[in-house]
Amino acid sequence: MRPIPRAMLIHTATLLDVETNAYGSETLTPIAELTRVRVEWSESAQRTQENTQAARTALLLYDARNSLPSQVTFSTEQRVRFGGKTYHVEAVEPLCDGARLHHIEVSLRE
Repeated sequence: MRPIPRAMLIHTATLLDVETNAYGSETLTPIAELTRVRVEWSESAQRTQENTQAARTALLLYDARNSLPSQVTFSTEQRVRFGGKTYHVEAVEPLCDGARLHHIEVSLRE
């Protein structure tokens, strides 16, 4: 299977590590600047008893051949900053082409 074409990998994002102190506040530390990735986002409205709340979710596509830096490890404890917003990594799904990694789909939520 061919890699995701570079013409589709038009976005840049920052992968962040999260450290929580004893008081529960979080400190975000940049791990890597992700280039040649694709982010597809969507917005939805969720109705609650008190109010209507907007929820934003996104899917980050990291190609094994074209995305940089190579050999990045994603985990659900990390955050991704894209388009001025910080997202929580909700799920990481590596997709293989036979025995080789083709791309990684990272599910994000605001």
